[in-house]
Amino acid sequence: MRRKAFKNHLLEHKKTSRKNDLSQKSVVKDCDADNVSAMMPYS
Repeated sequence: MRRKAFKNHLLEHKKTSRKNDLSQKSVVKDCDADNVSAMMPYS
């Protein structure tokens, strides 16, 4: 699981539906799983 990008700043001009969609969690793809686990500090 991971958070989606682009919901840290400049939120005034984004629509509410888009912000709600960005708030949902997303599943890490299999091809990126090794890179994500290498970036985690305590894995």
